[in-house]
Amino acid sequence: MSDSGKPPSRTKRRERPRLGGTSPGRNDPCPCGSGKKFKRCHGGPNADYEEMISRGAEEAQRRAEIHWIQQQRQQGLGRPIIAAQTAGKRIVAVGHRLFQGAWPTFHDFLYSYIFDVLGRDWFEAKTQLEQNERHPVIEWHERLLAVSKAADLAPSETRQTPMTGAMSAFLTLAYDLYTLEHNNDQTRTPELRKSLIGRLKSQDQFIGVRYEIRVAAMLLRAGFELEWEDESDRRSKHVEYTATYPSSGNAFGVECKIRNQDAAKKANQHLGKFAGLVSDALRKATPHDRLIFVDLNTQAYPYVPGGPNDWRTISINALRKFEGQPNAGALPPAVVFITNYPDHHHLDSQVPDAGAAVEGFRVDDYRTGRPLTLPQKIEMRARNPEIEALLASIQEHIDVPSTFKGEIPGLPSNRLLIGHRYQMDDGAVGTLEDACVMDDTGKVALIINRDEGGRAIYTNQLSPEELAAWKRYPETFFGQIRQRPGPINDPIELYDSLKATCVHTPKEKLLQFMGEHGVRFAALTQPELLDIYLQGMVNSVMQQAGPQEVPVHIQRMKRPPKRSG
Repeated sequence: MSDSGKPPSRTKRRERPRLGGTSPGRNDPCPCGSGKKFKRCHGGPNADYEEMISRGAEEAQRRAEIHWIQQQRQQGLGRPIIAAQTAGKRIVAVGHRLFQGAWPTFHDFLYSYIFDVLGRDWFEAKTQLEQNERHPVIEWHERLLAVSKAADLAPSETRQTPMTGAMSAFLTLAYDLYTLEHNNDQTRTPELRKSLIGRLKSQDQFIGVRYEIRVAAMLLRAGFELEWEDESDRRSKHVEYTATYPSSGNAFGVECKIRNQDAAKKANQHLGKFAGLVSDALRKATPHDRLIFVDLNTQAYPYVPGGPNDWRTISINALRKFEGQPNAGALPPAVVFITNYPDHHHLDSQVPDAGAAVEGFRVDDYRTGRPLTLPQKIEMRARNPEIEALLASIQEHIDVPSTFKGEIPGLPSNRLLIGHRYQMDDGAVGTLEDACVMDDTGKVALIINRDEGGRAIYTNQLSPEELAAWKRYPETFFGQIRQRPGPINDPIELYDSLKATCVHTPKEKLLQFMGEHGVRFAALTQPELLDIYLQGMVNSVMQQAGPQEVPVHIQRMKRPPKRSG
């Protein structure tokens, strides 16, 4: 092998023809997916068309699996985006309605969709008001238009731009409203939409109902089904809605609270009223286990664990302090999601820190910093599949999708794809067999199978946009499904990674791997045996790595009160 020391120049590639359509030209890529020209592959005199069709079907299935993975990474477990392109127009299904327009991206569709939901007449009327009387959505929209005007895009031109708080606030609201309508069969509340939109248009109710919609959309993207409580029933205070996880059938009462937006009030400084909101949420009636969501609604700063603006640590400490008070002993247990989505505090800049933290209130599970052995962690996850699914979704589905079908946005047409042919700077032409990103600068090593014979290693440089896409989709970036790269620092992550690799390993092979120790486990099933085998491997690795240091801000965190019984 040799190293040319130069990056390959990427030749533009035509889209591969679809099987069953017109026959490919002699110089077109072969439909089998080999990357070779048709005349040099299955278009030759001794072509095996059955093999070509078989390999082409395998290639189509591989690409479908890649799109499915990326689609779930972008859109979650709810109903996926349903769209089709025809006659220069795009048709988008939302629930039981169809929309038609020339939208190059899903963001463009959402921009049009929110005007339909709230009404163009409403937008126009609210825009005429004085600045201090305008609805927050109108202010977000005007800031978004200012950014679009500054970008000076030509008609139908798309370009990635930094997401300001105003853009994020406007598009996220549109996406959450879309999620509710598109998953209307999962909300079980047909009359819901009109009520929510009416409350959303009211400036007095906007903050609270906006958060209620945000949490509902998060739950739907995590795979839950929702049923709103009857708001007209004033006989008792009840939670916002019931969330049911279909695979387990378990239901949860969900209550959403958000701190007052007026940060000038003394009671709202330093996360004031947070514990009071938790207390009020816990007093709402529900026959189910509880999920409490509280948004801190505070300005964000770059995340420094344990620092003066670390809202996660501060709020968890406040929750634990409240839990230790005598009057909290009679309150029911709950899993509390503490969030901060401060887009509206950073309208003209990127938001430096947003997200969610989870903490158990009178619940032993999900105590931040609680030391757990690997078996305890596995058991905790098995006890709480619904919470685990929700946590994974909150961490994964953080951006509004910009594409309709799960494509990776912003990548060039001549991007690096395994199995495709490229011309190198030294003149050689060959097929990319493998690729590996070597560092955080985006330097990538390529293994090229050259047409003239032999393999060679070349280096290439990913653009900033490509590097960002690789970090977001490392398993599928190069056009193949591969194991997620990067260091694994958590035992449960290592366990999951090994399990994904070994899940189909036969029981006999596992016993062979365990050697003389496997004899006493011979009566176990394959899943039981696999669990024991993997736990042994992980424990061995962690013992070699030595004890893991507990972060200082976790060490300093207030300990949760001890529970009797």
